[in-house]
Amino acid sequence: MLVRANTGTACIRYPFEGPISAWKISRSVGQGGINLKEDALTIQGLLNLIDVARGGPLPPLAEDGIVGPKTISAIRHFQQFHHLVTDGRVDPGGPTLARLNEFPKWGLAEKNAGILASATMAMPELIAMSRKALLTVDAAQAYLTGPRGLFSSQRPYELADLYFAFGSQAESVTLYELDFIRTTFHRALSVLTSPPSPMTGGNPFGLSIYTIDPTGKDWFAYSPMQAADGKQDHPDVHSGHIYLCRGLSRTSGQDHFNHILFHELIHFVDDESKARRIIDHGYRDGAMRLPHQLRMHNADNYALFASHVYIGRGRLVASQPVLDPLIPKGL
Repeated sequence: MLVRANTGTACIRYPFEGPISAWKISRSVGQGGINLKEDALTIQGLLNLIDVARGGPLPPLAEDGIVGPKTISAIRHFQQFHHLVTDGRVDPGGPTLARLNEFPKWGLAEKNAGILASATMAMPELIAMSRKALLTVDAAQAYLTGPRGLFSSQRPYELADLYFAFGSQAESVTLYELDFIRTTFHRALSVLTSPPSPMTGGNPFGLSIYTIDPTGKDWFAYSPMQAADGKQDHPDVHSGHIYLCRGLSRTSGQDHFNHILFHELIHFVDDESKARRIIDHGYRDGAMRLPHQLRMHNADNYALFASHVYIGRGRLVASQPVLDPLIPKGL
């Protein structure tokens, strides 16, 4: 299964592999192991996500990447609890890692409850971002088609041009592309405000599209591609949700958090047809350096535009300082 993942520093397409979660190590960890720091951090974090009643460590391990007596003891305890070979070592592709991978989602759900609470708080602002983006695109279209005078503002068009770089192309082409952008934001608003279903009483969209990642990835968020649902390697991961990962706890405040959620929402409303596909060509400042045609099909350009028109330049730059030199101060 292919997913579009926001790692916090880049956006990538990532293939899930195997029937269990994506917690992997490159070399052995524990007694007599190679004990690379990154692998040790993975095992320490995974052990800490396992409830004590299922063989997890008490007290939790320090997640420092150092394999000492406490980490080795925690590995041995887990192996004894699950009737595995008690050698105090976790090997890549071995039975201990396979068994460890069966349990993280319970711990993740509890540990990341705060992330889901933040997503709940973000919903009104995500809706407002969608609406403001729609109104700004409407105003940009009106500027191009209506009389340009005392009551006509150029700013909405300048904002759209900043993020999508229309340049000197024919106005008819720009109007067509603004309609494409408008449709994308309209889809986002529709998903966020979808009413409860009269048939089931449930809500297929709204807050329910956001859920906790059951695989333990240290990303910010990811969204599976619809076309990959037929190759579903992980039973709890499919294209009906946007998955929020533990890395979201590292976002630089609510504005950045909202931006990430909106970025993934743009992927969620992408129907993946060739003409409408919106993927990841660049992230943050990289998105602002893309040529026009790639910007039209790059999720972060949509998220940056929606963030800017809703919270303004000052808050956007404060949440993502790397954008400062790329956004004119008067816009």
